[in-house]
Amino acid sequence: MADMRDKEVADLLILVDATASMTSYLEALKQSLPQIISISALTNCFERIGILAYRDYAHNELLHWSGWMTCDHKSQQHNNVDLVEIAGNLHVARGDRDDHPEASKTGLAKAYEVMRNNAKTLVLLYADAPPHINKGSEGYHRNGRREQEALLDPQSYGGYGPLFADWVSAAKTLRDGEKMVQVIPILHFPYRAQESGYYDYLAAMTCGAAIHLHYSIPRTISEVTVEVLLAWMGVKKRGAGSIDLPAVLSWYKDTDLNEVNVETDLAAFFPSGNVVASQRLALTSILLEERLPKKGTPLQDFARTYKQDPTYRDTVTAHLRAIIERNVSAMSLNPVFGSLWRTFCNDRENANRQELLDLFGLKVNCISDKVERTKMKAWLEESYDYTAEVLEAIATVPEELQYPCVCLDPTLSYQTATKDEGEDEDNCPITSFKRDELLELGRSCDHRILQRLGRVLTRLTFVESADVAPSHITAAGPETVIKIPIALARKEYGRQFWRLLLHIVVPGTMLDSRAAALLGALALRMGVQPLRLAAETVMLSWRDKWNDVEVPETWNVSCLSLLLDADKGYQDRNNDGFTRPDAGLLYREDRQLFKSLVDYKMLELNLDTTLHARVAWTPQKTIMPIGPLVLCKICQYRRSVTVMGPNSVCGMCCFNRENPGCPDTEKADIHQYVAKSDTDLTNAYWYECNVQRCRAQYIVYDVGKLNVRPKCHYCRMGEIAPALECSKCLSKVIWPYEYRYGIDEAAFACVGCSQHRQTVTDIESTAKQLCAENGQDWLLTNLDNKLKEPFNGRSLFHTASNAVPLEDLCAKVQILPPQEPLHLTLSGKRVQNTAEVINSLRHWVYQRRTESGICSLCFSTSRKSTLRAACGRSGCLQQVCNSCLQGWYGLNAAGQILNTAALHCPFCRRAPASKTLAQHGMGVHAVANLCNAVKDRGEWIYAWCTDCGCARRYMERVCANGAPPHAERWQCEECRDLKAEGKVVKTRPCPGCGIETEKISGCDHIECEVPGCRVHWCFHCGEAKAEEEIYGHMNEAHGGYYGDLEEEDEHD
Repeated sequence: MADMRDKEVADLLILVDATASMTSYLEALKQSLPQIISISALTNCFERIGILAYRDYAHNELLHWSGWMTCDHKSQQHNNVDLVEIAGNLHVARGDRDDHPEASKTGLAKAYEVMRNNAKTLVLLYADAPPHINKGSEGYHRNGRREQEALLDPQSYGGYGPLFADWVSAAKTLRDGEKMVQVIPILHFPYRAQESGYYDYLAAMTCGAAIHLHYSIPRTISEVTVEVLLAWMGVKKRGAGSIDLPAVLSWYKDTDLNEVNVETDLAAFFPSGNVVASQRLALTSILLEERLPKKGTPLQDFARTYKQDPTYRDTVTAHLRAIIERNVSAMSLNPVFGSLWRTFCNDRENANRQELLDLFGLKVNCISDKVERTKMKAWLEESYDYTAEVLEAIATVPEELQYPCVCLDPTLSYQTATKDEGEDEDNCPITSFKRDELLELGRSCDHRILQRLGRVLTRLTFVESADVAPSHITAAGPETVIKIPIALARKEYGRQFWRLLLHIVVPGTMLDSRAAALLGALALRMGVQPLRLAAETVMLSWRDKWNDVEVPETWNVSCLSLLLDADKGYQDRNNDGFTRPDAGLLYREDRQLFKSLVDYKMLELNLDTTLHARVAWTPQKTIMPIGPLVLCKICQYRRSVTVMGPNSVCGMCCFNRENPGCPDTEKADIHQYVAKSDTDLTNAYWYECNVQRCRAQYIVYDVGKLNVRPKCHYCRMGEIAPALECSKCLSKVIWPYEYRYGIDEAAFACVGCSQHRQTVTDIESTAKQLCAENGQDWLLTNLDNKLKEPFNGRSLFHTASNAVPLEDLCAKVQILPPQEPLHLTLSGKRVQNTAEVINSLRHWVYQRRTESGICSLCFSTSRKSTLRAACGRSGCLQQVCNSCLQGWYGLNAAGQILNTAALHCPFCRRAPASKTLAQHGMGVHAVANLCNAVKDRGEWIYAWCTDCGCARRYMERVCANGAPPHAERWQCEECRDLKAEGKVVKTRPCPGCGIETEKISGCDHIECEVPGCRVHWCFHCGEAKAEEEIYGHMNEAHGGYYGDLEEEDEHD
């Protein structure tokens, strides 16, 4: 047995009172036990775990034993006992002859029977009632007598039954018997609290501890139990402080328990007895650590075991998934699990890592309880506290290498006096940063994060040696001034300098190795000279790790730009004529790849950047000399050559001749707006054909009949207009071929240029507009479709991961490739400064800058690509930021009064396109009867019923009454009446899969969440519609307002 004790084989047995008095306690346990079981299995401390529920002899089901679940990850024998499911299905049993004491002795006898000799069994006993005890002259109660008969049977419970007939005998058997047992009762005695002393005695006899809960709620049970288990295992987070727990711990003092021989003697040792035998203190983690007898050999730190044992990693992954899926809050029960979770998160080689990270984030977002969310947030924050590890790493550096070092000089202040009392991050001490603000570098290299860390780097104090160290820094203790030796950047110390550097800002902060390398890159980018060698060392150690598409955080413009800038600085400093040209912090191939990707993304971000294109002008009812004339042989008027048909017949005469039956009112009036005295200097109205492929200029005589956009005769006939191109402005002028005799077409000048008009104009355009007309080849060479969907707005990581292998990307993809000659057109007109336009765009790209735009509603500046059309309707050119769009169109919410003004564009006051409302309107675009709310807005105030989802009359609009009182979760009268009669339709079956669906609030547009269904349907009538038809249906069938209104385009 001694050998087995040395091996520290342990089992965990959870013993639960499942009688009627435990109703509320057991309900809480049903939520807590699954957490406790999963957490216990995660610790890898126990080879087996089992659950035993006991009731009383008035019940048919006296005992319920789960059997043992094997959880030793090294064992080859596994069973399929699902303890989590069994724990969740525990239920109380009621009997006709229940009494207050319960069959605790029987539960212990059965527990002892299923234990094994070669392992120590830790028993967690959950109870709220005492065992059946001999009351002396009164004897046992009726159920107690039945228990005595059962236990005194020599064959009962493997022959151990008689040993458990007396409570004192049971305790001594558990202490001195052939099986090693330690009992920790976790009690909640709301009534007759003195009777809990029986369990105090049992705990004392078995070297356990009796825990008395203040509340029997799930969080309390789980938190206390996990803390007890970890204290028993000897595991705690290094550097963690004491935790107050909602319970008290009791134990005996100054009393010889061995004097007790039978259970009738126990009354003297209870709190109400004549001996002050026990004391109770508020439970804390420190008290548990001091008082609880522990496992012989403390467990190794879970995080360290994870790093060293590949099999344990699989165990951790499986149990983490179970814990996250069932109740993610269980992970916050103790900071120890925070360290394990952080180690798991940093293990990028674990194939399940990203899946569990996504699942964790999803489940955390689903926590609705504010207290649970607060505790989870605090747990996550504490999981990043590595104070003990940092101090241990600093201590490994010998005294002679403690200098040079970096620290923060507490006597220096970098704050400036300002009149503004508001918080300004730039004017706050860097010690005011929170840990999560510093750790963001591992997730993003956003300029705000780099700016924050840049402030840290520039405010460090560098101490070269102890001899030159300021006296106040030398005299200060490590708790006042934390000094990080630069020697930690060396290989023999694990190159941990950059990982530990931020510990001097927020103690306990430790970066992962990738973020540490980025911090070194930032120091190089900023030119922090004292840290240059340390930064170059860490960057060179990461040289072969950056080009890894399995790390999505690297593949963005900010991160890659930081790496490229650090690399360029390194190359510039080492450009001494002796260093190899390709030497750098990045491999040459990686450098080219990263630059190509950054240029590509910057080009995409600049597709909406303003470019100034010079194109020919557009005459629009412009009065100029009519220009060359030709005599029409029919009407005998000298007409502009631009309106002449074949055989010296003008266009008007051609029309009348070809349409003899045309009414007089529709015939061309050949005598209007023309005179026999007209010369080429007579003024006339010039127009340009609106068709993009034409854009030819011509004369219009009867401008009063031009009620549409101008379109030349040839385009109306589907023909190509015969036009001459001006050699100066490149405008095109209609000039039929038969009238071109004697004209030097190469030197042709249009009337506008001849009259010295400004015939070339600067037009604001964008690369996106130019691409719509000229394609993308001038922007991007994309051989073999290397980039599957160029400029799709997806992240750079998505682009890179879908272009693997990346070795040939630079050969196949080129940004703004040189093309000679290159002729771009804009609205059908040749861009006359193509080279300047491309160079301007190239400048934005290579400078890694984007143009800012101004929100028309809040006047804030943001990247132009992030601005959205205010309503999506033609003619409304206002651009608005997302927050303003959501703030305006999201003013209306279910259960509140409808603001009809917010149903329209704030600028042009038209109804917005349905896509705009769908994205920002919080469902108001699909509210039934909304059209009546708009129609009656002058007489009635409408509200959005939270039950039926319809717009209903709320109150009559009375002049000078002001705004109506605020409504919240408002219900219309019809819904209130239906609810009173119990006729409210709470659910409807999905027309796709038949699953009953409940609408909590909002509009009637339902998208089925069942995988494989995803049908869009109307909750109002239950009809299924295609996604693009659902709003039209609501508009037509139920009085919606927006219907199928989509974004409009300019049209004739």
